[in-house]
Amino acid sequence: MKNRQNPFVSIGYRDPKHFCDRADETRQLNEFMMQGVHVTLFSIRRLGKSGLIHHVFYPYRKSSNVTCVYMDILASNNLAEFVNQLATTIYNQFPKQSAFGKKALALLQSLRPTISFDELTGKPTLSLTLETPEQKAQTINNLLHFLDQQGERIIFAIDEFQQILSYPEKNVEALLRTSMQQMQNTSFIFSGSNQKMMHEIFNSAKRPFFASCMPMQLDFISKEAYSAFIVKKFQENKRSITQESVDFICEWTRRHTFFTQYMCATVFAKHNEQVVLDDVREVANRILKLSEPNYYQYKNLLTSAQWNLLCAIAKAEQVHHPQSKKFIQTFKLGTPALVKRGLDALLEKQLIFFNSSVEEPYYEVYDKFLMRWIQHTQR
Repeated sequence: MKNRQNPFVSIGYRDPKHFCDRADETRQLNEFMMQGVHVTLFSIRRLGKSGLIHHVFYPYRKSSNVTCVYMDILASNNLAEFVNQLATTIYNQFPKQSAFGKKALALLQSLRPTISFDELTGKPTLSLTLETPEQKAQTINNLLHFLDQQGERIIFAIDEFQQILSYPEKNVEALLRTSMQQMQNTSFIFSGSNQKMMHEIFNSAKRPFFASCMPMQLDFISKEAYSAFIVKKFQENKRSITQESVDFICEWTRRHTFFTQYMCATVFAKHNEQVVLDDVREVANRILKLSEPNYYQYKNLLTSAQWNLLCAIAKAEQVHHPQSKKFIQTFKLGTPALVKRGLDALLEKQLIFFNSSVEEPYYEVYDKFLMRWIQHTQR
């Protein structure tokens, strides 16, 4: 059988036809962008918020009056690295021969950057020599206002925005908020995957960003939408998959975007003309077997109390009251105080997440494959 490009994308964004659903969220985010509204976009990790941003940006990639800029700051550790990433993003955003690009190049050259090249992507990376906090703040202000003054609508997405709370500098929020208030043609999308930290930035009346953005929450894609997408992608490639196989995938991954896409991609890669339930179960077992060494490392890095709590949450799948007498006794977890310390540790290590944006908040294991491995092996 002739090899085809795998239609299931688990990392990054390809194009609209490989993007599943999110029609309402796409429409809403686009409306906010065109109205000049600043947006806070939150979702748990690997649920597709970055993909949604790129999906909404996609139609404007050749626009002459709308420029969409994307910057992921998860890897940054301080204000200097933020400035370098901002300069690099602007440098790589615009064709050097365009009028906009020539102006951007002139501005950046005036800052006398050191230019190196990323070993993986081959793209240029700029490093600025800025000694004082005042120089860093002024450079950020200059770069953002350069974009704002070019006569185009600018949509600037800063992904993993909660990272600024880990910077040693404590005035970053105020610095960015001050720049925002002075800009006329630029709207921002601040996205993040740490619910607690994002709420701290945008929902606390004591902080600079309070009441400055329209909140958007990204939820799980519906089973109906995901099922239809999976079936369609197999059909487009002259193949078929049974409904019970699709149901198994959606249930086994709990429709968590990365894990659903990854499993579908692995099933598709088997090249079966017709996929049946046994094929999908075989893939599920293979995924767990390949991941097993990593999961044993998790076990060895956690205390026995933390590991037992992680296993309890995995077996329950969703835990609404982890310090309740019933939950503690069912899984023999000790005391409520011990469970509380374990929850804090597992949240910090991002092995579990707390979903507080629903009517009945709950704890759940982040990695759905880890959750299934625990259910399968830790009796």
